[in-house]
Amino acid sequence: MTWPRHASYALIALLALITALTFADYGISWDEWVQNVYGEKLLTYYTSGFTDLSAFEFSNLFLYGGFFDLIAAILNLVSPFAAYDTRHLLGGVIFVIGLVGGWKLTRLLAGERAALIAVVFLATTPLLYGHGFINPKDSPLAWFGIWTAYFCCRILDSEKITWPTVAGFGISLGLVLGTRVIGVVYIYYLIFVLAAGAAARLFAGRPLLEAWLRAKAAALPLAVGFAIAVVLMGVFWPWSVQKPGNFFGALGAFEHFPFAPLVLWEGQLIRGNELPQSYLPGLLILQLPEYVLLGLIPAALAGLMAWRRQILTAFAAPRAQQYLYLTCAALGPLAADFVMDPTLYNGMRHFLFVVPPLAIAAAIGWDHVIGFALRQKPIAGAVVAGLLALACGRQAVMLAQLHPYEYLSYNSIKGGIKGAVNRFELDYWGTTLRESARGLGEYLKSEPVSGVPLVFGCGDRTSTLTFLPVGTELTEEIDKADFYLAMTGVKCLDPRRPGRVVHEVKRMGVTLGYTLDLRPDHQTP
Repeated sequence: MTWPRHASYALIALLALITALTFADYGISWDEWVQNVYGEKLLTYYTSGFTDLSAFEFSNLFLYGGFFDLIAAILNLVSPFAAYDTRHLLGGVIFVIGLVGGWKLTRLLAGERAALIAVVFLATTPLLYGHGFINPKDSPLAWFGIWTAYFCCRILDSEKITWPTVAGFGISLGLVLGTRVIGVVYIYYLIFVLAAGAAARLFAGRPLLEAWLRAKAAALPLAVGFAIAVVLMGVFWPWSVQKPGNFFGALGAFEHFPFAPLVLWEGQLIRGNELPQSYLPGLLILQLPEYVLLGLIPAALAGLMAWRRQILTAFAAPRAQQYLYLTCAALGPLAADFVMDPTLYNGMRHFLFVVPPLAIAAAIGWDHVIGFALRQKPIAGAVVAGLLALACGRQAVMLAQLHPYEYLSYNSIKGGIKGAVNRFELDYWGTTLRESARGLGEYLKSEPVSGVPLVFGCGDRTSTLTFLPVGTELTEEIDKADFYLAMTGVKCLDPRRPGRVVHEVKRMGVTLGYTLDLRPDHQTP
C-alpha cells in the first residue's frame, strides 16, 4: 500500500471524526422543515399500508425523490439526537461516503496521488462541505452522482461487466433518482459516451462486429442495473411510479419551475427566471477555491492535447471514454443551463452536482503538474506539492473560521466574504438564525424582560422557533415584536429597523446575522 493511500484513509477518517464532533453546530436551513415533513409523510405512506397518500399532495415535494427524508424519518424514530441534528448527522455521513466515492473515481482514472489530492480538494471546497450538513436534496445528489460516475467508468473500462459493478451502478443510480429527477442525466452521459466510443472505433477501422458484440455483452448487465435503479427510485420516490407519465412530468416541471425568487447578483436584485447566463459560471469562479480553478487549466490542456493528436479516434480507448464521462458530469449541466435557460435559485445549490467532478478534474490537473515537475527535478515537484499543500491548509483554516457557515464562502477574486457584502448572496438559507436566537438568550439573562417577550424572525419560522430562548414567543407581526432576528439573505436586505443591536453573528469581520431590541425604551440613537 502506497503512502498516498495511507494519507487518503487518514484524511477520510479525520473528516468522519470532525463530522461526528460538529454536526450539531448547524442551524436549520430554509428547506429543512418541509423536507422533514415530507419524509414523515412518506414513512406514513408505508406504515399505513399504502393508504395515506398525503405525501403526494404536500406542496410540490412529490416532484422530488425522498431518499434522504425517508431515511431521516426512520432514523428519528430511534435517534438520541434532536430531529434536525439527526438530519445534519445523516448529511455528514453522506458527505464522508461521497469522499470515498470521489477517491475511488479519481484513483481509477489517475492513480493514488491524484486520488489523495482529490480528497483534499473535495473536503476543502466550501460549497461541498457546507451544503453537506444542511442541504437534504442537492448534497446527496452530488455525492451519489459521483458514485454513479465511478461505476459508469468501471463499466466503460470493462470488456466484461462484473455483477458487483452492475449492483453498484444500479444502487447508486437508484439513490440519485430517488433524490432528484435531474439525476437521469447520468444515464444520458453513459449513452452518449458509449455512442461516442462506438463511433470512434468505427473511425479507427475496427470491424462493426466488434462494436455489436460489445454492446450485446453489456445489454443484460446494464438492463439489470437499470432495473435495480428503478426499484430503488420507486421505494424512495413512490409518486414517480404511481403513473407512467409522472417521472417525465417531474422532469419537465423543473425546466421552468413556477417559483422565481429574488437573487442578489453583482449588487442587483434579479428574479430567478431573469438571471444572466453568466450566473452559474460566475458563481463557480467566485466560490470554488483558487487552486481548484487553477487545476482545471492543466486538466483542460491535457485533454485538448490528447484529442488533438487523435481527433476522430480519440474516444476509442476506454480511458478516454472515462474522461469524457467525467467531462460530461462537470460541464453537461452548465451547457444545458445555457441552452434551456431555466429558472435558477440562490447560489449553486441546484447545480451542486457539477462541483465534485470539477474538483476531481482539477485534482488530476494538479497531479499532471506535479508529475511534470518531478520529471524535471525532484526538488521542483516537492516545491509545487508544498505550495499546493499550503494553499489547501489556508483554505482549511478559512473553513474553520467560517464554521458552521461554510457554504457561503467566496474566494479572493472579489475579496472573499467581505467583498460579497451587498453584492452577492450570503446566508440565504437562514442558518445564522440559530446563533442569533442563542445570542438573544444570553442578552435576556442580563436584561430581564417583564412578561413574555415577542420575537420576530426574518426567515423560516422553524429556523427561528427551534432555538428561541425558553419563555419567549414567536410572532408573525413585526409591529408587535420586542426583538427582531435577521439574516443577510435577500428577504432581510431592507434597512435595519430602529432598535439596538444586542447581538451579531460575525465571521471574518462580516456580519451574517443580528439581533435587535425593538422596545422604545431600549433603543439608542
